[in-house]
Amino acid sequence: MLAASMALRKDRGNIEPTEQSYSEENRPGCACVAVPRVLLPEDATEPTTGIKFPTVLEDNSNLTTEVLVGMGFRSMRIMRVKNLNLYAFGLYIQPDSVCKKLGPKYAYIPDAELKDHPDFYEDLLRENIDMTVRLVVSYNGLSIGTVRDAFEKSLGFRLQKTFGSCFSEDIRIPAGTKIDFRQTSDGQLITEIDGKQIGTVQSKDLCRAFFDMYIGDPPVSVETKQDIAQNVAGLIRRC
Repeated sequence: MLAASMALRKDRGNIEPTEQSYSEENRPGCACVAVPRVLLPEDATEPTTGIKFPTVLEDNSNLTTEVLVGMGFRSMRIMRVKNLNLYAFGLYIQPDSVCKKLGPKYAYIPDAELKDHPDFYEDLLRENIDMTVRLVVSYNGLSIGTVRDAFEKSLGFRLQKTFGSCFSEDIRIPAGTKIDFRQTSDGQLITEIDGKQIGTVQSKDLCRAFFDMYIGDPPVSVETKQDIAQNVAGLIRRC
């Protein structure tokens, strides 16, 4: 069903750990993901952290299945000496949703042109397509407050309060914790920790701002944005 492979490259961003004086320089990484032609419940491994991601993500509450189209990690340099891996991430998209909303417009545009097509990214954000960013924590000192604060800086001041409402408690999240940020087609941003829903915000503006960090302008990484687009194009080709 999908193209055979994708390559994610380096990107950069900012995040601060709690109660420590670290440099703000982060070095998100890259991974190569083999996406099977027939969807199988196999895992893909982010090589730097060793964290595994399922190639498909199922939501039993509304019977949807999303496909892994991007994978990488975020790290922070401590005292300019050592890189600390904070978490790995994977981005998933629901094939039927992207086919229905973008297929008619982009199915016949060559991949080489599509990844550089400005309207493609705008439409991917505008159409409220079902998609999810999954974070898997690799650092035991991380708290949900750290995650909240890091994303709030990127989301912009007017959306900070809205996004922060998802995190009423500053709980510890040990290594291996899974945090899902899921956008639904009706404009909800649902946050879950290890499968337990902790917040839902009905806001198309918030959904757009959140996923704009990955596929908007400017993105965390231009290369990663294009890699994601190329794999989404592979989905559209098979609509």
